[in-house]
Amino acid sequence: MDWACLAVGVVAVVLSLTSLLPPRGAVGSAVSFVPSWIAGEAPLHLVAVVVAATIGFGLAGGLGSWPGWAGVALTALACAGLLAQFASGLRSRRYFESALAEAGQVLPQWSWSPQDSRRVAVALPIRPRGVERLRNIAYVDDDDHAHRLDIYRKAGPRAIAAPVLLYFHGGTWVMGDKREQGIPMLEHLAERGYVCLTANYALSPKARWPRHVVDCKLALLWVKRHIVEYGGDPDLLFVSGGSAGGHLAALLALTANDPAWQPGFEDEETTVAGCVTLYGVYDFVDADKIANANLSPILERYVFGQAGAEEFTAASPILRVHESAPPFLVVHGRNDVLVPVQTARAFVTSLRERSTQPVTYAELPLAQHGFDNFWSPRTVHFVHALECFTEGIVTGRAAQREVER
Repeated sequence: MDWACLAVGVVAVVLSLTSLLPPRGAVGSAVSFVPSWIAGEAPLHLVAVVVAATIGFGLAGGLGSWPGWAGVALTALACAGLLAQFASGLRSRRYFESALAEAGQVLPQWSWSPQDSRRVAVALPIRPRGVERLRNIAYVDDDDHAHRLDIYRKAGPRAIAAPVLLYFHGGTWVMGDKREQGIPMLEHLAERGYVCLTANYALSPKARWPRHVVDCKLALLWVKRHIVEYGGDPDLLFVSGGSAGGHLAALLALTANDPAWQPGFEDEETTVAGCVTLYGVYDFVDADKIANANLSPILERYVFGQAGAEEFTAASPILRVHESAPPFLVVHGRNDVLVPVQTARAFVTSLRERSTQPVTYAELPLAQHGFDNFWSPRTVHFVHALECFTEGIVTGRAAQREVER
C-alpha cells in the first residue's frame, strides 16, 4: 500500500504540473492536451479524487514506510497546484471586465449564485429546467446528418424576436458533432431567453474545402429564413465557434454577402450582428511561424487535399479582415497547446487596425484549449461576459431602430 500511495502522489503531481506548465511542440501538445484540459477545468474534482485515494491507501496501511509518506507529500504539492488553477479560474472575471471595458462595455454587477456553484460542482453540462432542445432539424433538405442542427430555447411562452446565436463545433475540420461542444454557453443563453443553435457541417477527408464553410453558410441562411418561426430575430444573429468552429465562424462573419463563398445563393444576405470565437484558428498561411506545426499537414492532406498558398490565403480569417467587419469577441487561453495564443493576438491586432467596430479580446491565464466545455469558474465568467457583449450590441441596435423611426 505504501507504493500505491506513492503512485497516487506521482500521478497527481504530473496532472497538476501539466495543467500549470503543459509541454508544447508536436509531441508535447499531443500528450499534454487531455490531462491539462481536465486538470485545468475540473481541479477540485481531481483534488477530491487524489485526497480520497491517499486517505484510503493510508488507512489500509500505506503509511508504514517512506514511499507512503513521500506519496502524501507529493499529493499535498499537487493539490496546491490544482487549487492555484482553481483560483486562477475564479480570477478570470477581471480579464473579461478589462476586455469589455477596453471595448467600451462594462460587465454588469453580479454575485456568485447557488446555480453557479451547482454547475461547477457537477462540471458536466446538464440542461436547465425550462430549456428545451429541438433536435436534428434539416437546414438542407437531404438525408445527410452533416446538414442537421439543434435548437435550444426556453420552453413554453417566450419573447418574440429574441437574439439568436449560431454555434459551430471544432475538431480540426475532420471530426466533432453538434452535441459535443459549446453546450454550457448555449444552455445559459437559452435560459436567458435567447434562441441558440448548434449545427453540423461536412467533415474531411470525405469533404474537401470549401465544403465546410459553404455548409456553415447554408446553416446561417436557414436561420435567416426560418428563425422567426422559433421566436428569434434574424437581425440579431450572432455566430460563434470553438477551434475549427471558431475559424468557420470568423470566416462567415468576414465574408458576408461574398458570392465567392455562396455558390448557388450568391445574392442572399448573410451578414451577422457579431461574432464570438474561442481558441480559433485564424491563419493558414502562418508567414510568421506562430501556428502549431501540426496544422499544415492536416490541412494539406485531409482538408484541402493539396498544398496551395492561394487557397490557404483565401481561407485565413486574418487575411480577410476589412473595415466593415462586425463586432468581435475573441477569447483564448495562454496555456493552449493546440492553437497557440499568439495566433489570437495577431488576429485581434489585425481586426483593431482595420475594423471600425469594437473588438473585445480576453486572454485567460492557465486556460487550455476547449476550456468552456466544462462548467468551471472560467466558463461561468465567460458566459456572463458573452451575454454582456451580445446585450450591448442588441441594445445599440434597438436604440438605432428608435432613431430611424
